[in-house]
Amino acid sequence: MAAGLVASLIVAVAAAVTVTAYTIDRLLAQDARAEGESWARYLADNVQDLAAIAAGSTPSPESASFFEKARHVGDVFLYKIFDAEGQLRLASDRLDEAGHAAEAIPVHNPTAAATVLSGEPVIEAKAGTPPHRPRYYAEAYVPVLQAGRTLGIVEVYVDQSAKRAAFRADLASAAFALSAIVAAAFGLPAFGLYWRTREKHQSDQRAEFLAHHDPLTGLSNRATFVAQLEAALASSERVAVHCLDLDRFKEVNDGVGHVVGDELLRAVAQRMRGLAGPDDIVARLDGDEFAIASVETATGAPGPFARRLVSTLSEPYFLVDQRIDVSVCAGTAVAPQDGADAATLMKNADIALRHAKADGRRAHHLFRPEMDAELQARRQLELTLKRALHQDGFELHFQPFHRASDDGLAGFEALLRLPRRDGGYIPPDVFVPVAERMGLIGAIGAWVLTRACEVAARWPQHLTVAINLSPMQFQDGRLGERVREALALSGLPAHRLELEITEGLLLSDSAAVLSQLADVKALGVRIAMDDFGTGYSSLSYLWKFPFDKLKIDQSFVRALGSDDHVTSVVEAIVALGRSLHMTVTAEGVETEGQRECLHRLGCDLLQGYFLGRPASIHDLPGLILTDFRAMALQHRPAQDAGAAAASR
Repeated sequence: MAAGLVASLIVAVAAAVTVTAYTIDRLLAQDARAEGESWARYLADNVQDLAAIAAGSTPSPESASFFEKARHVGDVFLYKIFDAEGQLRLASDRLDEAGHAAEAIPVHNPTAAATVLSGEPVIEAKAGTPPHRPRYYAEAYVPVLQAGRTLGIVEVYVDQSAKRAAFRADLASAAFALSAIVAAAFGLPAFGLYWRTREKHQSDQRAEFLAHHDPLTGLSNRATFVAQLEAALASSERVAVHCLDLDRFKEVNDGVGHVVGDELLRAVAQRMRGLAGPDDIVARLDGDEFAIASVETATGAPGPFARRLVSTLSEPYFLVDQRIDVSVCAGTAVAPQDGADAATLMKNADIALRHAKADGRRAHHLFRPEMDAELQARRQLELTLKRALHQDGFELHFQPFHRASDDGLAGFEALLRLPRRDGGYIPPDVFVPVAERMGLIGAIGAWVLTRACEVAARWPQHLTVAINLSPMQFQDGRLGERVREALALSGLPAHRLELEITEGLLLSDSAAVLSQLADVKALGVRIAMDDFGTGYSSLSYLWKFPFDKLKIDQSFVRALGSDDHVTSVVEAIVALGRSLHMTVTAEGVETEGQRECLHRLGCDLLQGYFLGRPASIHDLPGLILTDFRAMALQHRPAQDAGAAAASR
């Protein structure tokens, strides 16, 4: 029924088009004839010497003025005058500014001559090419009569482009209205049924698509990915699953808005499609998490393909006239060794992804069986760190440093410790990187600063406390505020506090770091450069900022005595420090020979296991008392010798 109706409507429309075209041509011909005759009468009435002009005479000044004004009258864009023999005598496009013929026009027009004989106008419709001719125009050959005598022929060129378009529009509207009436009377019920059926089909297709795909990117969703992965595992010996995660995606959403965030996810999906093979399964699992199940890649080594994924997806994105920089981490698990079913394979790929994210941006890891235990241990460590921060579970130990001149105690370096439940301690090189990745190091650093100042305030006035600073403590620009608050709460004089930094901190954002260090130094706090000599630009920073102390790295101290060049380097560092009025400390002293050599080279302070291991807060009073007694014994012989001399 619908097909027959459509066919009938097509026939009706074709007939309407044919009738419309014929009618338009008739109307335009009548209009051209009427306008040509009107213009010819207008010419005959206003040009007194028209007969002479048609005979070849030059137009009079009045006629020349008329011709100049009549170049464009109404829709007439060109006109020509022929004599009674059909010989061209005047053309409007060949008149000079005075209205005279610019050149001789020896042209005979058969159509004009035939019009003289018939006495009836001749209308010719033509298609033109702008700008020389309108798109559609008519040439009207109209006899010019005076006193019943034919003086000549006027050929009038009438621009009918606009009228033709208007006629077509009017007739088309009428034809459309007629078709609409017919369609309304006979076709609407059939079309209504057709559209309802079509819309239901499209709605069903859309629902089916959304049930299996991510609506934003068009990729498979998690459920479909799992089903397709199970099918791939059943038909292939080896399948590699790559789980991927975007770094900094939340920052993109918060910084430039969710619209750009959605565009970024679509762009990532597009790149993944470009990298995937014809049999690969590409999915968006959730948020900024994606996955590819690759059968083809699994036949070789999955690592290169995963690294290509990470590299390509981490390249800059240019969206909505701005550059978006994100990076990708990936974890890969390969069947059958890493799992024989989809759930196990995806779980292990996700474990590998978490290890990659822990290593930093653009990292990739292949799953290893021990990763699961490592992941559980890391999660436990994260819980331990959170608990320690909120329940005062950290401890401070203090390692002494001594004067090289008399071995007297000069102060302590505060060292952070994280207790285990079994009574031992988790090494700092294990928990500090995790705390930094969790964003806890700022709060932990503030606790260390406050607690160390509180403890040091109870020591004798000549002892100082040194605290290591993490680069994370400089990120918010509030270091000076925190130091000022810690000093005020503890009552510790500023000159007894010493803050240690490594030059690696200065390499990242030296201007911001140096500015905060200057604020701290203005309080009277001493600033030390730790691990001096292990970086690349220490000397440049020594003159940029007036450090109070240099700490020679323990790698130099361990090499003393075994390499004369190292001894020369240490001697040069000591000389450099003295020339800049800095105190020089050597750390890592473990033997008497090292202590004597460093003393001889001119170091001011020494620190290491040979002089004292880190001690808990409870052991500090005994250490301080022991040092006090030792110093008293050193001074007593001198006092006794002075007393004996006085008695003599």
